[in-house]
Amino acid sequence: MTARLALFALALISGWQPAAAQDSATAPGTTIVGEQDTAVGLYLTPWQDETASDVDRPPGLYAPPLAQLDPMEFQRLVDYDDARLAYRRERLQRSR
Repeated sequence: MTARLALFALALISGWQPAAAQDSATAPGTTIVGEQDTAVGLYLTPWQDETASDVDRPPGLYAPPLAQLDPMEFQRLVDYDDARLAYRRERLQRSR
């Protein structure tokens, strides 16, 4: 307890302030117009110029070609969906 009190007294004597209370200088590249509490304007400068995209074609929707369905795979997906819905129904019934 006395160590904490001594540390606190030393901090008061040395003029230490918490980080929020310290006077902050403006950073290079940033301009804030107005009071410190309510900034009216903020000007930001980019670090570099924007470069051209290296995409070879414009973006668009992906439409994969239609393929034949595998009956076993389709049945597996149907069974999975049925099990998922049954589990959800059971959970909803228990929560009531």
